[in-house]
Parts: sequence; C-alpha cells; structure tokens
Amino acid sequence: MPQFTTFLVQNGIPLEALIWLLITPIAVTLIVIARHLIGIKGLGITTPLLIGFAFATTGLTRGLIIFFAILAIGFLIRSLLARVRLLYLPKIAIILSGITLAVLFLLPLVAPLGGKSLPFPQAAFSIIILIFSIDQFISFLNERGFKSTLGIVVEVTALALLTFSLLTSQWLIRAVVTYPLFVIISILFINLALGRWTGLRLSEYLRFKNLIFK
Repeated sequence: MPQFTTFLVQNGIPLEALIWLLITPIAVTLIVIARHLIGIKGLGITTPLLIGFAFATTGLTRGLIIFFAILAIGFLIRSLLARVRLLYLPKIAIILSGITLAVLFLLPLVAPLGGKSLPFPQAAFSIIILIFSIDQFISFLNERGFKSTLGIVVEVTALALLTFSLLTSQWLIRAVVTYPLFVIISILFINLALGRWTGLRLSEYLRFKNLIFK
C-alpha cells in the first residue's frame, strides 16, 4: 500500500471503510454521468448511492428482495390509506411503521440466502436505509403517478446495481488502495468537465433523432 493509505490504516481507519470512502466519489461521478450524458434520473445522487451501499452490506439477492418487498408493501399501504384524510408526514410514518413490521417477518426468510448470515449491526443499518428510501418513491408517486414511478424504480435500481458492482469490484478495490490520490484528483477533473457539459443527453438523441438527423 502507498504511504497515504498506510498512514490512514495505521491511524485507526479500517481498510474496508477506507475502500468504501475512496470508491464513493467514483460511484457519485458515474451517477452524474448517467444523469447528464445518458439521461437516467434516478431520484438524484443520494438515493441510488445509499441503496447500492445497502446491497453491498446485505448481499445482492437479499438486498433486492428486501428492497422490492419494501416498495410493494409501501405502495400497498399507501393505496389503503388513499381515502383516509391524514397529513402527509403522519401518513408516511404509518407506512414506514407498517413496512418495518413486514420486514421483521421477512428477515427470517431471506437471512439464510447466499449461505452467509447477515452481518449485523451493519445489515440492520442498511435495511433501515432501504426502508427510509420509500419516502422518496411515495413523494414521486404522489407527483407523477404509478407509471412514471415504475420507470424511476427501474432507473434507481440500475444505478444502485452500478454502485454495488463498484463496491465489490476487486480490480477497483486494488486501484483505489494503490492509487488513492490519483483517483481523487481524476474524479475532480472529470466533474469539472461534466459541470461545463452543454450537449444533449443520449436519451434526448434517441427521443429526437428524427429531428436531429433529418
């Protein structure tokens, strides 16, 4: 390991935590690229990033099952409360409470998957992140409707899977541990370039190709 990495590890930062911290700017930058160059929205940066981290902790199969179960249960409870006159925040609190109870019953079923036990307490924190993410999807559902929400679920899941793949890539792990400063400086310059991007997104090229290439 280079001196920078060795210094941080010797001063109390676990290597796994250091790896995740160094990969985070890369994941964030790829999400920005997906947003500005491709046109994937994905509820901003934070939501898909946190869900990807949650998948890395729980394991991909268990994480996906829990995530989609949370979405399904959340949307179901919302539909049951649709005709009940409640303020938004108390309604969200009821939805979150119902999801939490359902997840408690779901965990004994998904915990044995993959042949490894869930790494508590890290897994518990990751499951809480997945539960709290429903707030963003419910808000989007209220504003855009069910069809658009399904599209955003697909986009968020794709970006979360991208984050998961980065966090579990052995090649990338070796790269960030060996060349941490190079990675950070490169990411800085890439984002400076992205900040000046004024061209069309790939999705816009596909949408308006008949006009652009007429």
